[in-house]
Amino acid sequence: MEIRRADEQAFSIPFTQKNIPRARTAAMSLARAQGMSPERVIDLALVVNEAMVNAVAHGGGRGRLRVWCRRGALHCEIEDQGPGIPARRLDRTDPPPPSSLGGWGIWLIRRLADKVALTTGPDGTAVHIAMDLSAREGAVP
Repeated sequence: MEIRRADEQAFSIPFTQKNIPRARTAAMSLARAQGMSPERVIDLALVVNEAMVNAVAHGGGRGRLRVWCRRGALHCEIEDQGPGIPARRLDRTDPPPPSSLGGWGIWLIRRLADKVALTTGPDGTAVHIAMDLSAREGAVP
């Protein structure tokens, strides 16, 4: 696995299912080093994990995680080269039914991250996540 570091506050990692844990751990380590609270680091881990698992499951089996710090926030971008996310899933604001096995990823990401931007189309999907580095704890309501 390639890890490219432009500096101590940014990196890019290609991932497959096999190395999702390593990529997730790298994002968590940078968040801790930048002073993110332990509770928010767990939120970050959940968000990044969900986005990478979705990229592997629906985006061709691989993707790229980019992480950087800017303006008091940790930014993560997860990209894949899959067929895109159907509009009906993007527009959903309520959680999936409790009996549903899938559909939780995007809802969870939106619930725990401070800012989320999804760009999707027939050539792939990019999920951009921003998490505040301040001492504030817990998810944004």
